[in-house]
Amino acid sequence: MSSKMIPLSRSSPEYKGINALNIIYEAGLDNESRPILVLCANNLPNPNVYDYDLILSFIIARLDEFVQNDYVLIFFSSPAKHQPGWMWLLKAYRVLDRKYKKNLKALYVVHLSRTYRIVFDLANKIISPKFARKLHYLPNLEALHDNIQLAPQFIPQSVILYDSQLPAIPSRQQFQQRQQKRPLPSLAFGRKVEDLASLEGKDVNDYDFIPAFVIQIVNHIEKHGLDKEGIFRKSPSSDELQSVKSAFNYGMPVDLNEHDIDVSAALLKVFIRELPIPLIDLKFSEDMGALPDASICTNDTIIKVKSKLAAEYESKRVYLNLLKYICHFLKEVSSHASKNKMNIYNLSVVFTPNMIRMINNEDRSYMKIPESQQSALADAAIYLKQMNQGMALVQLLIMKYDEIFSMQ
Repeated sequence: MSSKMIPLSRSSPEYKGINALNIIYEAGLDNESRPILVLCANNLPNPNVYDYDLILSFIIARLDEFVQNDYVLIFFSSPAKHQPGWMWLLKAYRVLDRKYKKNLKALYVVHLSRTYRIVFDLANKIISPKFARKLHYLPNLEALHDNIQLAPQFIPQSVILYDSQLPAIPSRQQFQQRQQKRPLPSLAFGRKVEDLASLEGKDVNDYDFIPAFVIQIVNHIEKHGLDKEGIFRKSPSSDELQSVKSAFNYGMPVDLNEHDIDVSAALLKVFIRELPIPLIDLKFSEDMGALPDASICTNDTIIKVKSKLAAEYESKRVYLNLLKYICHFLKEVSSHASKNKMNIYNLSVVFTPNMIRMINNEDRSYMKIPESQQSALADAAIYLKQMNQGMALVQLLIMKYDEIFSMQ
């Protein structure tokens, strides 16, 4: 049996039909700004009705959208209305070759059923120990929560209800993790820009302020990373990233030359993502409406964007300056696209989910259950639409930087 399989074309009726089942979908970013994909066994259809080889071709097509970058996969293995056959499961595991495993940084298998456990154990005997270390078997959503933050709208209601019926017995590891958790004082990440200005003894009304550690990171990338292929796509070691991030948070001196350039690239993404006030408010992006392709936008569009930016950031000029600084840097990165392969579109794919977020003060816990499965699917679809619209805005801000930010 051949392990090669042709991905389904996005324009095919089969792709569109299977896509509606929501078997695999994008679910935001993890705390290191890597895309999260969710695979839900309960959304697999009746094998007597659907050709599971087409299902596999669809999954391959969806994964192909992400495998060039680092990504994380969450597999909800239970409940499951339909169980695929053994041969199909093994075939699927074999088809997902090194191309798909190389940039997969973690695979979280939640509510592992006996059938899937046997398949994983068998498959692990013929793959490298390096990949096996990426596998994490998690007994419940609480354990998932301890490992990765997943917004509740991306958890199927059937999974939440299944989890609620399990005995609430935390593992020893979970207990130890909770005991070790302490609030960390931060002098860098997760702070408002105006707080960072105060920490550096700068006037909060100094609209030219950029945090010193952000300048340090950007300068290091400009000196050592502009020509690196796939800059911002690859993730460094999680331990190394957290170590350097903690050093910045404690105000310790950091020599970025001692670390891989991917550490600096990841730190910049994490800084933007952890800003309590997002660099671009999601509502502002939505109010901007549909924007034309940045390469063909008219002067009227640029005037419209400039006007809306001026109104939006009138009371938070320090954030406008940071946005200007980041967009200028990203334009510089894109100017090296012939070597680093990071054109404006690719940069927007990476940075939009970090830059454009909702200002949200409410506690988002795992127990906030969507009213129905339909509403959960609708939330996921809205998220994807918002990100696509946001990407158009980010591309415009980078490509037309000189025109948009002149005299801002």
